[in-house]
Amino acid sequence: MLAWLWFKMWNALNFVYGSMQWGSHRRLRSYKGAYKGKRCFIVGNGPSLRTDDLRLLHERAEYTFACNSLIKLFDEIPFRPSFYFAQDNKIILDNKELINSYGGIKFIKAHYAGRYHLPGVTYYNMLLAPTRFSNNLPWVVYSGQTVVYSMIQFAVYMGFTEIYLIGVDCNYSTNNTTITADSYFDSRLFNHKRSYAPPEVDTNLKAYAQAFAACNKLGVKIFNATRGGKLEIFPRAGFDTLF
Repeated sequence: MLAWLWFKMWNALNFVYGSMQWGSHRRLRSYKGAYKGKRCFIVGNGPSLRTDDLRLLHERAEYTFACNSLIKLFDEIPFRPSFYFAQDNKIILDNKELINSYGGIKFIKAHYAGRYHLPGVTYYNMLLAPTRFSNNLPWVVYSGQTVVYSMIQFAVYMGFTEIYLIGVDCNYSTNNTTITADSYFDSRLFNHKRSYAPPEVDTNLKAYAQAFAACNKLGVKIFNATRGGKLEIFPRAGFDTLF
């Protein structure tokens, strides 16, 4: 009962707070259908990802979504995502200075708008609901306890009709109840001074199943181009065959 009440209160408070970000609402509306008919790549940070993959995406000028601590590598590689995302409190704390200095397009969960004062950011309102898929991002983005689910909703809202996931292994290395650096393709993406709870894989899979169903209904093709991993909800595609 207490967990249910907390869930309802958390959703309500975040919804009210996110609804107050008027400038972000206007910017989000401007993205609706802006990339209709194009393809994009959603980049996770799993161990299967290769730096050469990022270089290739950059060289081919592909539309890309990337997230979280990948921003730590931007000084060392030419890759810059078309759209950068962060919605985990610890990730934002760890990378606040880098997010502040990054000049690209940035999307951050609205829950942290007042606390961090991140310049140049577009905030999005989020509610916990992994079995729902948003078609109206200025109103709400549904959480599947993974930023990849948020990025999929954004890609569909923006009009992309061909979506490829890469580095989304859905396979994590843990030590007791703490995720470890082996869950990332580069150990520098992991903060050894902070304890990270393992992802809620069951919730993630529910969200991915909902994304696949929603994309099929909308005529959007979504593929998993990750090398290996355990995510089998989406049909597979060979990343190296796409260019």
